[in-house]
Amino acid sequence: MFIRFVCLLACCATQAAAEGIVPRDGTWTVRSVEANMAEACPPMFQPMADQMVANIGKRDVYEVDWPDAFDPNLASGLNPDGQPVTWDRVDDVTWRASLSGPGKEAVIGTMTVVSETEIQNRVDMDVEKMMEEQGGALSVPDCVLDMTYVMEWKG
Repeated sequence: MFIRFVCLLACCATQAAAEGIVPRDGTWTVRSVEANMAEACPPMFQPMADQMVANIGKRDVYEVDWPDAFDPNLASGLNPDGQPVTWDRVDDVTWRASLSGPGKEAVIGTMTVVSETEIQNRVDMDVEKMMEEQGGALSVPDCVLDMTYVMEWKG
């Protein structure tokens, strides 16, 4: 009897883990953690990076009612302009998406649900690919900007 009970608990725990973590409904805030620009980037790009970080702070409160499972589209901090994004599930708590044109992967978003009250986000931008996507041609190999920020449940 005890062995069946332990097996039942193990099966239930495995199923819950496979479904991932469901964040709490309510008010979520966003705070920047860091933004890093590669040394290969020209110094004139730093104001662009600073502006991107500042913009995250302008979109810092969200009211979210999560469904029965985590939906990365509801955590729209990575997609504030409503651009269509297809998120691919990496594992039970991590999603990845290209936030740029097909095949370009100039901007890659990664979202990780850490707990019911915290979602970590990372955005990696290849500046040369971004410029190419915008119709410009600028040779800045290895110029990458990465930003991390955290979404936190406030109640």
